[in-house]
Amino acid sequence: MDPLGTVVDWIAVYGIFGLVVIGLAERFLPALPSYGVLVAIGVAADGAVWSLHTAVIATTVGSFGGAFGLYVLIRAAGRRNSVKFLYWVGRWAGLSQSRVDWILSLLRAREGALTILSQLIPTVRLISPIAAGLLGTNTLRFVSGVSVGIALWNGLFIAAGYLAVLAIPGINSSALALKILILLVAAEVLTALVWRLQRRHSMRLNRGASKR
Repeated sequence: MDPLGTVVDWIAVYGIFGLVVIGLAERFLPALPSYGVLVAIGVAADGAVWSLHTAVIATTVGSFGGAFGLYVLIRAAGRRNSVKFLYWVGRWAGLSQSRVDWILSLLRAREGALTILSQLIPTVRLISPIAAGLLGTNTLRFVSGVSVGIALWNGLFIAAGYLAVLAIPGINSSALALKILILLVAAEVLTALVWRLQRRHSMRLNRGASKR
C-alpha cells in the first residue's frame, strides 16, 4: 500500500502542470500532507517525468501563488472580516485562537525573518499569509520572504525523497513520509517547549526587574 505513490502517479499524468496544481492545493487543503506529497514527488524525480529542480520550482510556484492570493485577498478585505477569517482558518488547521494570536505577535515583532521561518513550520505556514495581510506586511518583503521560505520547505522534502530512493531503491513513499512526520512532530513539540521555557524565564526576569 502506497497512497502517496498513487497521488504522484496522478500528478505525473499532468506533468509540470500537475506539480503546480498540487503546490497550489496544499495551501487550501490542510488535510493534504504537503510534506508527504513533496517527499513522494522527490522519490519520483528520476528525470523520466520531471527532474529534481523542475519539481522544486513548479511546486514552489504553485504554493507561492496560493499564498500570495490569500495575502492580496486579506489586504483587500476589512480588518474585522479578516480577523474572523484568520481564526476560522486557524481552527481548520488545528490552531487555537491563542496560538493564532501568538503567531500574529511574532510576525508583528519580526516581520522580515519570520515571514521566511513561518513557511518552515507545519500548520503555521498555512495561516501566515493571512496574518501578513492582516498586519499590512510590505508586499515586497512578503513576496521575498515567503518565496524563500516555500522554496526551502519544498526543496527540503523533495530532496529527502530523492536521496532516500537513491539510497534505498523501491522505497515506499508513504512509509517514508510517516517517518518524516514523526520527526516533524517531535521537532515542533521540542520547539514549543523551548519557546515556553524562554518565555517563562523572560517573565521572571521582568518581574524581578520591576520589583527593584
